[in-house]
Amino acid sequence: MADDSDAPHDLTGRLLGDYQVLRKLGQGAMGQVYLARQLSLKREVALKILRRDHAANPTALKRFQAEAEAVAQVTHPNIVQVFAVGELDGLRYIALEFVDGRNLREYLARKGSPELPLALGILRQVAAALQRASEAGLVHRDIKPENILITRKAEVKVADFGLSRYFAGQGVKGGEGGNEPLNLTQSGMTLGTPLYMSPEQVQGLAVDHRSDLYSFGVTAYHLLAGQPPFTGATVFDVALQHVQGTPPPLAGFRPDLPPALCDAVHRLMAKRPADRYQTARDFARDLAKIQKGLPVAPLTAPTASAESAAVTLDPVASVAPPRSFRRWAKRAAGVAALLALAGVGWRLPGHAGQGESVPKSAGLPDARPPVAFTTARERELTARTKDRALKPAEYLTAMVELGVLHLKERRPDDAERVFKSLGPDASGRTETAVAAQLGLAVVLAHRDKAKESNQAVADAAAGRGGPSQTLLDQVLLKHPDLGQALAEALDRNAANLGVTKLPPGIDWLRTPGGLLRGPKA
Repeated sequence: MADDSDAPHDLTGRLLGDYQVLRKLGQGAMGQVYLARQLSLKREVALKILRRDHAANPTALKRFQAEAEAVAQVTHPNIVQVFAVGELDGLRYIALEFVDGRNLREYLARKGSPELPLALGILRQVAAALQRASEAGLVHRDIKPENILITRKAEVKVADFGLSRYFAGQGVKGGEGGNEPLNLTQSGMTLGTPLYMSPEQVQGLAVDHRSDLYSFGVTAYHLLAGQPPFTGATVFDVALQHVQGTPPPLAGFRPDLPPALCDAVHRLMAKRPADRYQTARDFARDLAKIQKGLPVAPLTAPTASAESAAVTLDPVASVAPPRSFRRWAKRAAGVAALLALAGVGWRLPGHAGQGESVPKSAGLPDARPPVAFTTARERELTARTKDRALKPAEYLTAMVELGVLHLKERRPDDAERVFKSLGPDASGRTETAVAAQLGLAVVLAHRDKAKESNQAVADAAAGRGGPSQTLLDQVLLKHPDLGQALAEALDRNAANLGVTKLPPGIDWLRTPGGLLRGPKA
């Protein structure tokens, strides 16, 4: 791996042709990524500057340019758009759509596995991107959480379509278009990629869009289980498991998931391409059925031919695997054995967060779960609210939890009905009325009505410091989930208004400790 000398110095503040470099967003295997302003079109872009060692390979650059131009022709709301590829001041660059958010790896590290409706929404949007790419004849070859970007509105963008093919250990072979087999023993190899590689990619075989579907399946498993299906102490260990290992049942990590969803993810990860979903659209259709509670065709058992695709390993004879996994695998013989290795926590270089509002994916249903899809927790809370023996305080708690649950599931209309039902007059100074006011303020934030939301919060907090102070305190102390939802809503309002601070009367509510500190004088 090239050292830091292969990367240009920090370009912040530089003017590169039509691009004013604003700040550095991150650094990855291909180079540095900056937020830049394209002056002629007055828009923000993500400017990726290639490493010098990559830019020094003319054959790879020529092919890279051709593929980047092909990707630029594909427009889709769930694919990061390529605007331009070229050279400025001796630096090779790619100008990409700027997506204001974080990648899926960062999201999972910070928040853990999302609620099922949100997870399904993410999967549906990635499937839409993969379907559009396959229709255009593009194979990503590096689908993984780092290349899936998520905005604050839970809109998904898949990044780096085709852009890492020639600079990720799959070079040009003999001047022809074939891919050179992956070198599993090379030093400094990015550990993130083997975690999500398809068996055919690991073995250096020809790949098509179904390889992306396998990597998508591994990513979906990670999204839902909180960890990838295969881990190991070395790159070789992980790659071998993709070829011959059986992933632990997803249901073992998440018994709350619909069995049909677990089957669908495992089908994506079938060893043989022929045993997987054949298109991303097929997977998306099954997801839609799962959301609506409709039956899905069951996953068939692996065929004998699929099992024969596994590679055996003699742990005694294989002291140092040869450079080509494919050649070595053909010579390997003996007892099949795979050491059960403890999983490691992978610290991987992430894609710098880069986003604009994304419309619904063409040809696919909206990511928002249909009303018919209900969780066990929702059914439990709904049943509690109908219990006539419930005390008023218990009823309020159940209703607030139900409203917050709807907000987490991105169902603001349902949340609004819950909070409005707490009383005909939400402006009164009672604990129930204040809870309703705050809940409706969060609903407004979810609809991106920042000013109206802030005003609703200000109205609810207006009595603080006077006789009504204890009402607001009681609501926030008794309903911490509502307080957390309120804090996140105010953060969203600030972002939508383009400010760092809100008026003092409500800004103190943006942090968990705000209740104890109170508003600043």
